[in-house]
Amino acid sequence: MQTPLSISVVVVNWNAKDELRRCLESLRAQTDHDFETIVVDNGSVDDSLEMLKVEFPWVVVIDAAANLGFAEGCNRGIDEAKGSWVATLNNDAVASPTWIAELRAAIRDGDPRLGMVQSRIVFQQKPDRMNSTGILIYPNGVFIDRDYEHPTKADESREEIFCVSAGAALYRRAMLDELRLGSGFFDRTFFMYFEDVDLGWRARLAGWSALYVPRATVYHAFHGTSNRRGKHFVRLHCCKNRVRTMLKNASLRYILGTTSRIVSELAWSATQEGVKVLPAYWAAINDGLSQRSAVTRLVRENRRAVELRWMANE
Repeated sequence: MQTPLSISVVVVNWNAKDELRRCLESLRAQTDHDFETIVVDNGSVDDSLEMLKVEFPWVVVIDAAANLGFAEGCNRGIDEAKGSWVATLNNDAVASPTWIAELRAAIRDGDPRLGMVQSRIVFQQKPDRMNSTGILIYPNGVFIDRDYEHPTKADESREEIFCVSAGAALYRRAMLDELRLGSGFFDRTFFMYFEDVDLGWRARLAGWSALYVPRATVYHAFHGTSNRRGKHFVRLHCCKNRVRTMLKNASLRYILGTTSRIVSELAWSATQEGVKVLPAYWAAINDGLSQRSAVTRLVRENRRAVELRWMANE
C-alpha cells in the first residue's frame, strides 16, 4: 500500500555486474529498510541477471532484454514502482548507510511543492571531492554538476537548488505523473545524459521545487559504465541532448544566446564523426520542437523568470 513517504529505488544496469553488486549491497545495509528496490537490466551479457537471482532475491528485476538507455530504463522502473517517491541511483554508486533515512527525513519536512531531492554525490576514488550537488545552468547553454570537483564540506545544510542529478536523486511520484510526456517521465530520445536536466527544467516551469540534502550521501565511480562506450560517447550525446533540452524548455532569448555554442559543438561533432552526425542533430531539433507545445501546456512559471533566478554566472 502506498503511503506519503513510501520510497522505491530504481537502478538501471548494463553489463556492470560487479558495480551493481556493490550498489545493491549498500542498499541492503541501509539503516532504514522500508523501501523497495527495482533493477532494470538493459540486456546485459555479463551474468548480471543470474547474480541478481542468486544474491539479491529481494530485488524486483525487470529484464529489458536490450539496451534501452538510462532514460527509458528509468521509465520502465518508475512504471513498476509502488512508492509515492522514486529514487534513481546509478549502478556504479554506493549509498551511505543512512541514505534512505536522510531522504525520508527531507520529504517529511518538505512543503507540498517539493518535487525533487538531491543527494550529495562524491567521487568513490576521491571521497574528499564532490561529484554533484545538483545541476547548474549557464547563460551560454552549459549544464554542469553543481560543486563539481569542489572539496567536500562537513558543515553543509539543506538548500534549494535548480534541479537534481538523476545519479542519486528522489522524485515525487505525483510530480512525475503530472510531467510525463509521450516520450516518458525521462525523455527516452535522450538515451542518456541531460535527461535529468530536461525533466528538472520542466518541473521548475511547472512550479515544483528541488532541495539539496547533504546528509544523504552516495559515492560514485564517475562514468564507470559509459567509459566502456568509446572516447567521445559522452560528449557527443551531451551535444545533441543540449539542443533537445533547450528547444523544449528554454525561452527564445536563452536559445538565441546559446547559438554560438551549438554551432561550435556541431562543428566539433562533425569533425569527430563526419556527416553521419547530421541526422542525429536533426532528430534532436525535431524532438525538441515537437515537444515544446506539450511542455508549454504544463508551464505555471514564466520561462525567462525561471532562467534569471537560476542561471549561474559565466
